[in-house]
Amino acid sequence: MIRTIIPLSALFLLTAQAAGGFAIGGENFAQADIIDARALPELDGTAAIMFTFDPKAARRLEALTRSQAAKPLAVTLDGATLASPVVPEPITDGVLTIAGGFTMPQAEALAKRISGKDPVPEEFEP
Repeated sequence: MIRTIIPLSALFLLTAQAAGGFAIGGENFAQADIIDARALPELDGTAAIMFTFDPKAARRLEALTRSQAAKPLAVTLDGATLASPVVPEPITDGVLTIAGGFTMPQAEALAKRISGKDPVPEEFEP
């Protein structure tokens, strides 16, 4: 899991549509590659964004983070850098979490913008 601070000022740079514009380490990830994106509350009152990738994209993320271990890995949207965390080890579970100074509404909006959909419900009703 990658945890880093994303400046709130980065939110103001996000003016174009997200379709095809989300990249990790220079490699594009499409909205269809993301199974779920959601905001998560942090203990300090801020929010993080957690992305869960489909199996094929998860393998790409693992290969990318394996080759970039212990190096900065830029996470961008439409060319604007959201974060450049140092990845301590490969991400093998297909889940990327970016922590930052988001409010919950900001994190929710950004997660939806990048994934193109609402978060998957935590429970399904019969």
